[in-house]
Amino acid sequence: MIHILYAEVKDDFKIFVEFSDGTKGIVDFEKIIKDDHRKIINDLMDKNLFKTVKVCLNTLCWDNGADFAPEFLHSQIVTSKDNVA
Repeated sequence: MIHILYAEVKDDFKIFVEFSDGTKGIVDFEKIIKDDHRKIINDLMDKNLFKTVKVCLNTLCWDNGADFAPEFLHSQIVTSKDNVA
């Protein structure tokens, strides 16, 4: 099971993440947030709320209770062409 070891906000809606399998890179959340229809996720468009991200329970979570499965986030790095920290 993959889990997140470290995370750091880089730019608007971009977070550098490092996984337990050694994979690391940038996840761009802007499209992810905009494409999601749940209010809890859409609320992350507030930059101040977005910056509250932290690693908890082996994944990323925010002060409003939003989180994403680590496997989903891992797939966003693996398929991303600009995963430079």
